[in-house]
Amino acid sequence: MFLALLAALAAFGKGAAQEVLFEDSFDGSLQPGWQWRRENPDGHRFVSGGLEILAAPLAGSEAQNVLVRPFPNFTGPFNVEAQITCLNKPTTQYQQGGIYWLRDGRVMFKLVHEYVDGQTYIFPGKIPVDARTVNLRIISSGDDIVAEYAADGDSAYRRVYEGKLSPDGRDEIGVQCWNGPSDARDQHWYRFRRFRVVRAGQ
Repeated sequence: MFLALLAALAAFGKGAAQEVLFEDSFDGSLQPGWQWRRENPDGHRFVSGGLEILAAPLAGSEAQNVLVRPFPNFTGPFNVEAQITCLNKPTTQYQQGGIYWLRDGRVMFKLVHEYVDGQTYIFPGKIPVDARTVNLRIISSGDDIVAEYAADGDSAYRRVYEGKLSPDGRDEIGVQCWNGPSDARDQHWYRFRRFRVVRAGQ
């Protein structure tokens, strides 16, 4: 199965036909199907053609304003993509934002822009990155997944993870950020744009 996924990725990279299965530009409103978890209305807003979410401190082990939708149940390789911009220079250890795969409300996998020990990275892979805006992509086929990112303006994606994680029909996919400063006067926001689910050409 994993070899089939790699073959599909190679075809995708050569310009194979794509089918957009879901798309949300976050330009002023949400498309149907989204749900907020632990919503704080003061912690999200539509600005500059995107959805901005406040990186709030964790409440226990939970993040606020987690935006999710049912995990796509499609055949064939498909991508979950989003652009994320870290609007403020991070200052809090493990501050992060990106794409999250949840099961029963718990994070099973994430592809994020994260601040650790004074440096920002792409996780998984712990790839150092200076760019505040990155394009993230999770590619799934059966129980095989690949995670990739590209700094804004780069045409090529860099692969950071290959592994397995099987949807069980109750999973969700979405965006969130958390672990921002505890001082309410020091607000750190992330802007999300161009969330898409795309089926790669066969």
